[in-house]
Amino acid sequence: FHSLGLKADGSIVAWGDNRYGQTRIPAPNTDFVAVAAGTNHSLGLKADGSIVAWGRNSSGQTNVPAPNTGFVAVAAGGYHSLGLKADGSIVAWGRTYEGQTNVPAPNTGFVAVAGGYFHSLGVKADGSIVAWGRNSEGQTNVPAPNTGFVVIAAGYEHSLGLKADGSIVAWGRNDEGQTNLPAPNIDFVAVAAGYNHILGLRTDGSIVA
Repeated sequence: FHSLGLKADGSIVAWGDNRYGQTRIPAPNTDFVAVAAGTNHSLGLKADGSIVAWGRNSSGQTNVPAPNTGFVAVAAGGYHSLGLKADGSIVAWGRTYEGQTNVPAPNTGFVAVAGGYFHSLGVKADGSIVAWGRNSEGQTNVPAPNTGFVVIAAGYEHSLGLKADGSIVAWGRNDEGQTNLPAPNIDFVAVAAGYNHILGLRTDGSIVA
């Protein structure tokens, strides 16, 4: 229940719930290139490829595994964390009783990563999505055809994939209409997932929610 913002100067601004220190950015607050917010923890990727993690650590979600080098992207789930390495492999740590940190083999060829509450997603270089972890609402059942994806996002128990043609595919829990995409499903360039909602950014700069 907190938010993170990355500034052009490489500093992070954080606000919201701070009961576990998740908005207290460790010093020095410089040289960050990416951020991710979990339920009660935060991740920041530095320009040197290392990850800084802070906030709640009940399941080891802020204990970045060694070697803490070579990361190019980060994602945070409910109580787990994910880091994408430059070699295309994913490192996952934190709570794992739903299998959300057990990256399926072969752990190679990934270009993007996302963390849901108890599940995880990765996009391969061939445009396919690999999903693992809790599947109580079908959130890891990627709809066919599993091709052409370039961006992913994961919410509480739902998942999103943006295709190269600008369309969005959504699946999983839908009790709040979170997978009902408004028409026309075209011209999207970015997606994001909240707890029980989704957002899409169009080429004209408008946001669909």
